Amino acid sequence: MLKIINFNKNYEKSTLRLFYKSVFFNRKEFEYARIPTWFYRYSDLKESIKLLAIMDGKVVGSLGVLPYEGYVNKKKKKIGFFVDNCVLPEYLHEHDKIMSALFKEMEKRARRAGYKYIIGWDYTKKISDHLPLYNRLGYEVVDGINWFGGGTKPIHIICQNNFRISAVWKIMLRLYNLKYYLCERKLPRLEDDISIREMANKDLPEVVRVINHQNENMEFSPRYTINSLKKYIRKYHSECFIAEANKKIVGVLMTFLGSWSGWMYGKPEYTKSYAIILIKHPLEFAVHPDYAEKIAPHLLLKAMKGENDKEYHMFVDVFDRRIAWMRKAYLAIGADELPYDYGSLIFKDLSGKRTTLERNVYIPTNLVINPITDVRYFGN
Repeated sequence: MLKIINFNKNYEKSTLRLFYKSVFFNRKEFEYARIPTWFYRYSDLKESIKLLAIMDGKVVGSLGVLPYEGYVNKKKKKIGFFVDNCVLPEYLHEHDKIMSALFKEMEKRARRAGYKYIIGWDYTKKISDHLPLYNRLGYEVVDGINWFGGGTKPIHIICQNNFRISAVWKIMLRLYNLKYYLCERKLPRLEDDISIREMANKDLPEVVRVINHQNENMEFSPRYTINSLKKYIRKYHSECFIAEANKKIVGVLMTFLGSWSGWMYGKPEYTKSYAIILIKHPLEFAVHPDYAEKIAPHLLLKAMKGENDKEYHMFVDVFDRRIAWMRKAYLAIGADELPYDYGSLIFKDLSGKRTTLERNVYIPTNLVINPITDVRYFGN
């Protein structure tokens, strides 16, 4: 018998175990880690939805929804971004039954809460394997929402159970670091009238204009005021860089830190010792079209570079690869678009209408990873 219930903190340990078993199942590369609990990512979002599937007396599935406001067809909408669509590996033979029940209950609650759209990201292979289910549920798919990643040095490492990275991996990362150094050397130098620096408070009005202007061309994208952007930056303890041409702001890159694990750093729930590593991600990345190819790679490098001029911090993004200037910028600095990280967006208009998306789509990377950045886990 299958039951769908609200998340209860009595299930915290089993739900966190479900998460790790699901996301690391048959995967070798990185996955994001949950610090410090499964529930934490929902803790300051009052309108979030948190559902568990119970079968045979155990937690076998989960589904959550995080709220934000974005624009669809140039109209402001309340959007729910679904996350934690997990099924316990030993119950994968019941996947469609479990997910169907979770999604149907989630949609009932989402409509009552005033959500207009449900969207979410997942690996293309996973969506393809269960496409008949999503078709029956009325979801549409946009392919090519892929991960791009570069750099070899975490911002900070949180070691568990005396974790130590092996000498072999240290050597491998040193060698791999050469790739980014050589790519940087190949980049054309910035012209004399172009500069990149940290953002100051006085820059906020123009930064808001640059970001909003770019977001107008993407579905599901937010808009900012000066005050809302200030709050956003404070919430994520964001590092912000701007690019100027002739003293006019033409590019913005805002970043936050997210927690990951896996591969050479061990996997939670799978290895006795492992490390949670902090990686940089963009909150917003906007560049004026006339300067995109010149400036965008240099903004990424500014965020990647550490105190040592020849080391590159890990920097990862997920976005619509049809945004050509952004894809070119990541590839120009040596970042990888790895086949096992190919992804897709699925979405549904809860009014029942079919929505055709003719423009690129906006992916809130912070919601994919974690909508809360907590400095208690960052060290110095």
